[in-house]
Amino acid sequence: MVTVSKTHTFGSVAQRGEARSQQRGSRFVRGISFVVIMVSLFPLLAACAGQGKPAAAGVVKVGVVYPLSGDLADVGKENKNGVILAADEINAAGGIKSLGGAKLELVFGDTQGKPDIGSQETERLIKAENVVAVIGAYQSSVTKPATEVAERLETPFIVSMGIADIITERGFRYTFRICPAAKYYVRDQARFLKDLADSASYRVQRVALLYENTDFGTATAVAQKEILPQNGVEIVADVSYTAEGVTDLTAEVAQVLAAKPDAILETTYLKDSILIAQALAAKGAKVSLLDNAGGTVYPEYAQQLGPLAEGTLTTAEFSKYTPEGKALNDRFRARFGSDVTGNGLYAYQAVWVLKDALERAGSQDRKKLRQALAGTDLPQGPQMILPAERLHFGADGQNEFATLYIVQIQNGELVPVWPAKSAVTKVRLAQ
Repeated sequence: MVTVSKTHTFGSVAQRGEARSQQRGSRFVRGISFVVIMVSLFPLLAACAGQGKPAAAGVVKVGVVYPLSGDLADVGKENKNGVILAADEINAAGGIKSLGGAKLELVFGDTQGKPDIGSQETERLIKAENVVAVIGAYQSSVTKPATEVAERLETPFIVSMGIADIITERGFRYTFRICPAAKYYVRDQARFLKDLADSASYRVQRVALLYENTDFGTATAVAQKEILPQNGVEIVADVSYTAEGVTDLTAEVAQVLAAKPDAILETTYLKDSILIAQALAAKGAKVSLLDNAGGTVYPEYAQQLGPLAEGTLTTAEFSKYTPEGKALNDRFRARFGSDVTGNGLYAYQAVWVLKDALERAGSQDRKKLRQALAGTDLPQGPQMILPAERLHFGADGQNEFATLYIVQIQNGELVPVWPAKSAVTKVRLAQ
C-alpha cells in the first residue's frame, strides 16, 4: 500500500500557518495599493467631473443663452436663428482650420427672460456641457448676472445684445460686448436730433422720456439724462413703467403729452411699443416718436399697427437697405422665412467673432481663447458686417467702434434716414 505523506501533500502545520500569513500580507499590500491609487486618482476624477461632457473629436462646443420661451420667445428665436446661420456657414466653409477643421456645435440654454434662470443656464453650459464660450443674452437684466457667472468660471462670454453700460464697466476680463453700450445709442440719438434742424428744419429742444423699467430702459434713461442736456436738449418728463404683463399705457402716455415735448424718446419691448403707439393715436397726438432699438424694430410692430406705425423713428443696429445688410437679410429670409433685425445680426456677428478668435488661439483652452478675443480687430468685410469700419474691443471688453442708424417706418418698411451717408430717403416728421 502506498502511503501519501501529509507533509508532502499539505505541508506542516507551521508551513500552513506561514502560507496563511503570507496570503494575509499579500491581501493587505494589495488593499493599501488600491487605496493609494484611488487617493492619487481622486483629484483627477474630481476635475473630470467638474468639466462635464467632453467635446467629441473635431468639435468645438459653444454655449448660447437667449429667452426661448415666455414673452420674449419670438425675439429669442431670431437671436437663435442668427447664431445657427453663422455656425452653419462657418462649418460649411471648413470649420476652424487652426483646429484641424473642427466644427462648431451649438448648445442652447433658455433664460425664459429671467435673470436667475439665465445665470443657472450659463453655469450649466459651462460646467455640465463644457462649452468653450457663451453667447447671449439679449436682455441687459439677464446678461448682467450671466456674465458674472462666466467671469467666476473664467469662460469667455460674448454679449451679442444687452446694452446696459454696467455690463462692461465692472473690470471683467471674460466679457466682450459687440453691440453698442447704452451711451452709444444716446450719443447717436443726440446727434440725430441736432441734425434735424438742418435736414428737416425742425428744432428739438424739449423731449419726454418714456421707458420700461428693467436694466434696458433705465440704463438708456440714465445716459439720456447725462448726454441730452449737454447737447442743448431739455428733458421735460421722465416716465417709466413695467413692461411685463402690461395691457394699457394710456396714463403714462397722457403724462408725457402733458409736458408738451417736441419729441418722445421711448425705450421699449414689442408689446409695450404697440400699446404706446395706440395710446398716442387715441389721443390724436402729432408728436415725433423716437425709440431706442426696442420693440419698434420688429416687423410685428408695423404689421399689427398698420398706418399707426407710419413715421415711427428708432435707432437701429442694422438695415437691409445697405449692401452688406441686404446680403445677410436675403440669406436669413431664405433660411428662416423672415427678415433679420439688429438682434439677429449681432447674434450672427458674435459667432464670427468667436470663429476669428478660435483661429488665432489655435486652442479650445478658455484662457487662451480669452486672450485671443481681447486682441480682436476685424475690419469691415465678409467676417464683419456691422455698420462700422472696425470691430475692436477696448480694455473693458466693449466694441469701441460700434455705431448706429436712425431708421423710420415709411410705407410699412424701416428705412435709414440718418446718418446722411447711409440714408435712402428723407425723414418725415409729425408736425
